Amino acid sequence: MQNKKHWYDGKVYGVFIDPFIRDSRKCISSLIENGSTVVDIGFGTGSLVFFLSNKCESILGIEISKKMVDYANSIKEKNNFRNVRFIHSSAEDLSKITKEKFDYAIFSLSLHEMDTTSRQNSLQEVKKIANKVIIYDYLEKYNLDAIFVEFFAGINHFKNYRSFIKNGGVEALLRDNGFELEKKASHNRLFVIVKARCK
Repeated sequence: MQNKKHWYDGKVYGVFIDPFIRDSRKCISSLIENGSTVVDIGFGTGSLVFFLSNKCESILGIEISKKMVDYANSIKEKNNFRNVRFIHSSAEDLSKITKEKFDYAIFSLSLHEMDTTSRQNSLQEVKKIANKVIIYDYLEKYNLDAIFVEFFAGINHFKNYRSFIKNGGVEALLRDNGFELEKKASHNRLFVIVKARCK
């Protein structure tokens, strides 16, 4: 199993990054009906999964960083969350690791981290297991704040962010991969949130 490592994975991300993206969790939650089933792809520290746990029937988290999976599981066990599960895997293997069908698949700040091929493969996999997709990520234009953050995250990370912007961002990805856009809104000058149907 591939294990993606960042210097900031785990507690560092939880302490220094999670507080700044708290509003994103509220935005995503507002698009999801009570009692829904959800798969969160690239769940990071699990903060969104835990935020949604009171609203959703069940949530499966998929994450390629083993350190993030271990960190999220430690929080789960400490707080006795019963309707969430975390799996260490790639989004490109979704249909291999689960036969479940979900109401929603979520990519929250994870698509821009992937290379072009992985983004496309992951979205095609989502179409096999989910009815709708919610994506929260950068707007499809360069922003100095985003450039600074992504450059600081590492060379490969920054390279993938640049290809994400160059190829048209979230809306272009959905269009090119056969999704039907339902809602789109900008958030905090830096981000866009979209809801789309898997056709």
